[in-house]
Amino acid sequence: LAVILAVTGAPGCVVIIKNYTGDRLNFGLAVEQARAAGKKVEMVVVGEDCALPSNSDHLANRRGLAGTVLVHKVAGAAAAAGLSLAEVSEEAR
Repeated sequence: LAVILAVTGAPGCVVIIKNYTGDRLNFGLAVEQARAAGKKVEMVVVGEDCALPSNSDHLANRRGLAGTVLVHKVAGAAAAAGLSLAEVSEEAR
C-alpha cells in the first residue's frame, strides 16, 4: 500500500500481479485501500502459464510466470504513449 500511495500520480497506477492466491489477496487489499484513499488504481492479474497445456481447464493453476515481464513492457509502452489509465490497463489485459 505504501508504494502504491507513494508512486501514484494524477494519471493513476496499474498494479500488475502474478496469479498466486497470496498475491491476489494482498495486492487486491492494497489496491482497494488505495482507491479508498482517493487514488486511481487498476489491477491486472497475469494468469498465463507456459508449463500447462493450452487446452487445460486448470485456470487457477496458471501462475503468470513467463508472461508477466511482457505485460510490464506492454503497459509501460502504452503509458509512455500517453494512453489513459483505463487504456493502459486494457492493453495489459
